[in-house]
This record gives sequence, C-alpha cells and structure tokens, in this order.
Amino acid sequence: MKKILFCNNCLSGLIHFRKEVIDEYEKMGYEIVIVVAKQKVTEVELEKLSKKWKVNLVSLSPNSINPFSDLKYFWELYMIYKKELPDIIFHYTIKPNIYGTIAARLLKLPCVAMVAGLGYVFEGNSLKKRIGRSLYKFSLRRSNKIICLNAANAEVLLNGNYCKPNNLIWFKGGEGVNLDLYPYKPMRFETTKFLMIARVLYDKGYTEYVEAAKIIKRKYPNIEIELLGALATDSPMGVPEEIVKSDHNNGFINYLGTTNDVPSYVLRDGVVVVLVSKYLEGLNKSLMEACSMGRPIITTTNPGCQETVENGVNGFLIPPGNHIALAEAMIKFIELPQNRKKEMAEASNAKAKKDFDIRIVLDYYKSITKDIVMRNI
Repeated sequence: MKKILFCNNCLSGLIHFRKEVIDEYEKMGYEIVIVVAKQKVTEVELEKLSKKWKVNLVSLSPNSINPFSDLKYFWELYMIYKKELPDIIFHYTIKPNIYGTIAARLLKLPCVAMVAGLGYVFEGNSLKKRIGRSLYKFSLRRSNKIICLNAANAEVLLNGNYCKPNNLIWFKGGEGVNLDLYPYKPMRFETTKFLMIARVLYDKGYTEYVEAAKIIKRKYPNIEIELLGALATDSPMGVPEEIVKSDHNNGFINYLGTTNDVPSYVLRDGVVVVLVSKYLEGLNKSLMEACSMGRPIITTTNPGCQETVENGVNGFLIPPGNHIALAEAMIKFIELPQNRKKEMAEASNAKAKKDFDIRIVLDYYKSITKDIVMRNI
C-alpha cells in the first residue's frame, strides 16, 4: 500500500487545517502516518485518532533553541522515517520543515514543506532568528516542493534564495475552507456584534482591539465587542490572563474563552468578524471561514489578512497597529444602511466560493503528488 506521512507540531492544528486533505489521501488508497509533538496531544485526541491512523509522538520544544533537544527531535524523526519509508512526507511549521526535511533527504525520501506563515523567525535580527533563517534556507532548498500561502511570502522566499522558482507553489486561496462545515446563513443587522477570533496574542492585535473598543463604547455603549480564542501562555507575545480578565471586567470587551464550535458564534445575527493581526500570517483560516459563513470582515492590510477582503465590498481594510483606524472602520460599519451590510455579507460568501473552496486545495495536493511520483518512477 502507498503511504503518506504528515509531520506537524500540534495534532489539533494538523486536524483543523488539513483534515480534508488527509481524508482525501485516505480515499485515494494511501496509508496515513502522522507525526506530532507528544507535548501537544491530549489523551482523548490520541485515543480517537489512533483508531483511524498511525500516530507517532516525538519530543519537541517548538520555541527552544537548545541544540540537544533539537538533535533528539531530529533523530526521532529520522528513525520514524526510516521505519515507515513513506512515499511522500508533508512537513508543516518551522522545526518539522527544518529537521524533518533534512531527515527525509538523508533517507532519499520525497518531501514537501509548507511555509504557512513566515512567523517570528523572519521578524527582527537577533542571533536566534538569524540561526533560524539559516537553518530554514539550508533545509528548504532540499525539499522537493515548498508551499506558501500568499504573494508576500512567495516574494521573501524567492528573493532570499530559500528555494528555486520551479519548486515553489503558491496556494492562492490559502489552505481553503470546507464550505459545508462553515455554511452560509443570511442574517439581520438590527444590531452589530464585533467578534475577533484569534489566540490572545499582542501581535494578533489585542491591544488595538481593546483600545478601539473603548472608543466605540463611548459613542455606542450597547454595541457588543467580543473576543474568542485561547490564551497563549506558551508564547512571549501572549497577553497575560490578568490583563484579559481586567479588560473583560471593565466592560471593554467580552472575552468568550474557547470553543469547538466556532460557527455557533459566527452565525449569530449582526456579527462582523475582526482580525487586526500584525503577525506574518499565511492566509488566515478564521477570516476564510467567516467569508464562507457570509460575514463582513474588518482586517488589516497585513499579508495573509488582506487577501480575504475587497475593501468596501465585503468589509474594510485598515493599516496594522492603528487602533484609531480600527475604531473608524467599526463606526463606519455600524452607521451603514441595512442593505449595504447585507450586501457585504453576501459578497463575503461569494468570495469564499470563488477563492477559498477546499476542493481547489485538494487539486493542488493531487497535482503535487502526481508530479513527485512521476519524478521518482
């Protein structure tokens, strides 16, 4: 039987972003092997998915630069790859892209690296980040194919000589959305609810969102301004829990915590989805899902966000890091006539159907697989 291996930091992230891809390969007759960090797996997840696919757990410290822990991670990947000998390996996130690619090439196994977003390693010029970029360049140039999710990232990878032009594939609709799982629902706009869906990080725009909320509340005290997403205590950019609680208790925002059912929040009447990220995104999944469900969007001109909005058609684009511009866009939406709000909602759904349908992504994967298989015959 043909075998395909997916290597990622986090099991839940792999399933959320790529379940349809994995399912499609299973339908094509591939045996599925998954490799993820043991620190990022719950017992419930492991028990459920181990019944369906072969799951391998490895030791990984995603934010560490300890050479001994990284060497241990590399060796564990190498031994798994040597045992499994998959036909193709897909790597996601920084350390799998680096160490997984090197392990695969040593074993002469075809592999593909997805650079979903450039992330922290491309921000700043500290020693840690320079080392990270050097390792990235060394490994990506040894991957059979490199996938990126927006034009800005493609430009960085090509101009920085991280890969050859004929090895780079740009998924123009990001990783796509299952339109059936995030269904369109027409809504009324008697009221407006602003909903930000993101991990609670400063570089996802937390401060700008709260400061804009203060301005909105002074003019429209009854408008709901909500935040849905997990606290990021494992990240240096994570907002401390006590600050989130304080902003919630003071009535600036309504912190909703986390959920496994995002549509139940987004599909309420009057919801406008907001994301004011400054982070080097790939193509933000929450915004694509909001489009699919037919919700207007306010987001930044940051690569990975701006692709989801045609300014003034299905939402508004603002500069990153500018809470005044955010507040102005929110007020502008509140004061739109009802028919314009409805038109924006419908335009978001139309954009999702045209650009973000998961079936487009599945065709990309099939094309990559066919190309690699043909080259290795």
